[in-house]
Amino acid sequence: AVVSTQSTGEARYFAVELFNAFANKYIQCFSKRKDKMIVFCSKSALYILVCIQISSKMSSHYQSISQRSIINQMNQANGQRRVTKSDVITTELEILQMVNYDLNFLLPLDVIDVLLYYIQKYLEVEKPDALRNCSKLKETCSTILELVYLRQFFILSQFYGSSDRFVCDQILLSVAVISVAVFVVEDDLSDFIAKFLATKCRIDRDDILKLSCVIIEHVTKAKSGM
Repeated sequence: AVVSTQSTGEARYFAVELFNAFANKYIQCFSKRKDKMIVFCSKSALYILVCIQISSKMSSHYQSISQRSIINQMNQANGQRRVTKSDVITTELEILQMVNYDLNFLLPLDVIDVLLYYIQKYLEVEKPDALRNCSKLKETCSTILELVYLRQFFILSQFYGSSDRFVCDQILLSVAVISVAVFVVEDDLSDFIAKFLATKCRIDRDDILKLSCVIIEHVTKAKSGM
């Protein structure tokens, strides 16, 4: 509820990237410490909410999620275990220290905007008749990207063949999302755009195809209600 009502699209993606970076670093440091992993599991909901709070402050300080909001949500969910203001502040500091205060994340939404601009310019020269569908690409990309974030754990597990990866190359992810969007909007351009993106971004086409196929599988499942 906190994410959907108070965070912009960019802030939501930033929160996910922050949590992924924190979780990835935490597990790298403490995977062999059973006590630390138990703490991570027990505090996962608080970690997520605090990542959303940090993200909301980064995007708009005046509309940031309050500590009181986090405390109320956690206490409603926890029942007996009460979360305090001190818990929230300590958790925020823990997250920031774990990522070494590096909040300079590359967001797929930004990468997609830049790549769509280059695609449009490329099509103006190579296939001007295809421009009639370009306006639909960004909207389709946004819809697919939301699904990818919702199903990120399953998509990355399937792509990497492991459930231990929390972070995906953002350029590859963005290119795969665009490739799927092109497939949905204008299938005839799929190979043409895939070759352009692979060359422009210096990414193996096999990796683009593999991740795109995984995303399409999950898009299909979502459309069928599975």
